[in-house]
Amino acid sequence: MKSVAEVLNYKQKGKDMDEFIVVPLSEKLAYCFGDPALTLMYTMTSTLLIYFYTNVVGISTGAVGMIMLISRVFDGFSDVLMGTIIDRTHSKYGKARIWILRLAVPYALAAIVLFTMPGLGPIGKVVYAFVTYNIMNTVVYTAISQPFHALGSLMSRDRRQRDTICNIRMVLSITASMIITAFTLPLINIVADMIGNTQAAWITVTAVYAVISVFVLVNTYMTCTERVQTAQKSKEEDVPFWTALKATVTNRYFLIALGLMLFYTVYQIIIGTDLTYYCQYVLGNVNLVTPLSASEKIATIVGIAMIPKLLPKYGKRKLICAGCLLGIAGQLIFLLNATSVSLGMLTCIMRGFGIAPFYGVQYSLPSDAIEYGQWKTGYRIEGLMFSSMSMGQKAGSGFTSAIMGAVLSWAAFDGLKEVQPASAIRAISVFYLYVPIAIWAVMFLLAACYKLDKQYDQMMKELIAREGGEAEAPAEEIPNIAAISENKINIAIGRLYGASGRKIAEGLAEALKCRVYDRQIICLLAEKLGMESQDMDKVVKYLDSYNENEAFAFSPYAYPAAGVAEDVTDMRMFEEQTKIIQTLAKQAPGVFLGRCANFVLGGQPHSYSFFVYADDEYREKEGKEYYKGQTLNELKLRDIQRNEYYERFTGMKRDDPKHYDMVVNVSKTGVDGAVKMILDYVEQKESGSK
Repeated sequence: MKSVAEVLNYKQKGKDMDEFIVVPLSEKLAYCFGDPALTLMYTMTSTLLIYFYTNVVGISTGAVGMIMLISRVFDGFSDVLMGTIIDRTHSKYGKARIWILRLAVPYALAAIVLFTMPGLGPIGKVVYAFVTYNIMNTVVYTAISQPFHALGSLMSRDRRQRDTICNIRMVLSITASMIITAFTLPLINIVADMIGNTQAAWITVTAVYAVISVFVLVNTYMTCTERVQTAQKSKEEDVPFWTALKATVTNRYFLIALGLMLFYTVYQIIIGTDLTYYCQYVLGNVNLVTPLSASEKIATIVGIAMIPKLLPKYGKRKLICAGCLLGIAGQLIFLLNATSVSLGMLTCIMRGFGIAPFYGVQYSLPSDAIEYGQWKTGYRIEGLMFSSMSMGQKAGSGFTSAIMGAVLSWAAFDGLKEVQPASAIRAISVFYLYVPIAIWAVMFLLAACYKLDKQYDQMMKELIAREGGEAEAPAEEIPNIAAISENKINIAIGRLYGASGRKIAEGLAEALKCRVYDRQIICLLAEKLGMESQDMDKVVKYLDSYNENEAFAFSPYAYPAAGVAEDVTDMRMFEEQTKIIQTLAKQAPGVFLGRCANFVLGGQPHSYSFFVYADDEYREKEGKEYYKGQTLNELKLRDIQRNEYYERFTGMKRDDPKHYDMVVNVSKTGVDGAVKMILDYVEQKESGSK
């Protein structure tokens, strides 16, 4: 009998495993909607739970603070432990995805139990709260959130794809947070009035959220794909824990990301928790929580939506710093009249726009730090790095809640009393008005130290070249090519659609211990042309232009006239692609799939070209299985477009046998046979050249 994991894994069949793929929108959304599923419960347990403990079940603020503080000690260990587990997970269902499936239901049950406070005495309530809070946060939430965060870095190595995913994710996350913070209390009150039981209303609403979360997280497991082969093939299980820990804590960009996350979490807890108290006891109307909170969240959503346009021009460092200054300005404006609802609304809007740059990129920062760490030390530490980020986030949450609880308790705050003493009002006001200014200032200083924006593309270029060049194997491990002592071979593969060209390329790359170059060229081409996200569509369209049902409207040999401002024409793109292929062929030889590579590499030493085709029956079967139901006519139409592309740039016929070392009919040889024939040919030629 098939396991649940196997049954739900059916969407993974036939997926494109290219590390630099443009991640399909359906997959991006499946991942990004997983964040609200986690945010639902995290927001409940980080902000509203304190209100539940103090104002619904009557636990003192001091006791709540101690629960949060002590729990973070255990939570820190669990984060590191789960990160290590992820790094050592090598399931056929992925190192991160499988944990999302395993923990979805326990996560939902733990959330419900958290609010199911039995009728115990004061000490019994504190004990129950401590135990259930740790089950939820220290164990279950840690175990499911760590692999979820790591999954984002495993779906693609393209920084622009990660930034896009992070932007969508954060828009959905902040929307979920807004719903929970602004509308959950009114919803609970409505349910409480209907059933006549306040605590039962908390349980009911939480249960509804939990069930929704389970279905969303299961869909994340089913739809998302771990493509980063570097992570899957790396032997992190052989890296000692202390070595991995050292590589993590000495990564300057990880430390910056961690610091920003920690202080953002402090800000989030103070604003999220203290806003309710401030509205109820300072502004005199607890219902103001909804419009004030919603205005800040909506401003954040709008700000995040603007990031894709602003990020390529200004970079993460400048945007985060500018946001911090805007947040400080917003707080200072409110100090002019700290009881003015209109000024409070303006402050919330300014804070929302201010936090948007960091909120929108917060989970792409550790992904960038992972690549930087691999470039700097050779170790790719994903699970431990994301778990450490989470540990910082939870530490910020726990210590902030503990300090707030201790200060409010010292100030004689009592959540069961309608009127609070002046000391409590002062404490509430200081937390809401002044502490955020200090937080914004610290975040500004941290962001000012982030200098990876200009370095990142060159770093990735070196990483790709290094990964392509470092793979080397003893001759005896490569059957039938004993004459090749190290990989200095470049192979260009031209192919008909449905002739298993990619499978053959991957088989050759595995035998030669090198890389397959295809969509990786997208990133290198964009970097070469100085392009960013808004121009990436042009690059993608160019590289996939032979898949378009449109005729080309340019001459490939038309160069810009002298003195005329040069646009990024298709011809220039082809020229830059040619330079990239030639550079890669020299620095990190490999297998080049398409891209006119046989034309580009023609005549270069140790470079060979092959064209693979197949009978219609074979191609029709591939169309159904590999190309997800495409008909033979659709495959042939795509070949016509490829032919037009090739001929326009090279002036030659793509399927002319005289332009290749060998032409192979895959329907006669099979994939393995084609790979063997090509390797035998290369071995013979290389032996004769010595």
